[in-house]
Amino acid sequence: MAKALSVDRNTVLAAYRRLRGEGVLEFRRGRGARVASAGTEPAPVTEAALTLVSVARQHGLERDDLLRLIEKLT
Repeated sequence: MAKALSVDRNTVLAAYRRLRGEGVLEFRRGRGARVASAGTEPAPVTEAALTLVSVARQHGLERDDLLRLIEKLT
């Protein structure tokens, strides 16, 4: 994209990071970037939740266990 726009690569990366932080773009490993769905949670929150669910499963926690833990922490 940097070459197509005749701008520095770091400028493009900074723009991607900013758009991700604002919830405009979503990044998926192996799939690249895409425009975030309207009306959903911000992309960083969704990514963090997906990571939490994955780690919980790796440690043997079931859905109800994870929900109880979240309720306890909030």
